[in-house]
Amino acid sequence: MASTHAITYVNGSLVGDPLDVKMFQATKWVLEELHEKKEHSESDANVICYVHPEGASKDKYKSALIRRFDFTSALMRMSVICRNQIDNEYRVFVKGSPEKI
Repeated sequence: MASTHAITYVNGSLVGDPLDVKMFQATKWVLEELHEKKEHSESDANVICYVHPEGASKDKYKSALIRRFDFTSALMRMSVICRNQIDNEYRVFVKGSPEKI
């Protein structure tokens, strides 16, 4: 739930699909967007944003969202490709209609 969303910050507030926003807020995770690519390392070049648990050390768990496949009504699902910053493993997370998953 912390990664399969299409939300962003606008004027300091999370915006996007209302269900995605509420779901993300319920996880109590933090969305960390990359605004200035020059401030980040080359490993950030393909990163959309980072998510990590609120209040936890970012070194304990931080996930980089690499690619987002937005929800479409025809497919009735969305997915994201993430990279775990601790072990550098890639994972795919999917949400959607049970009969389509």
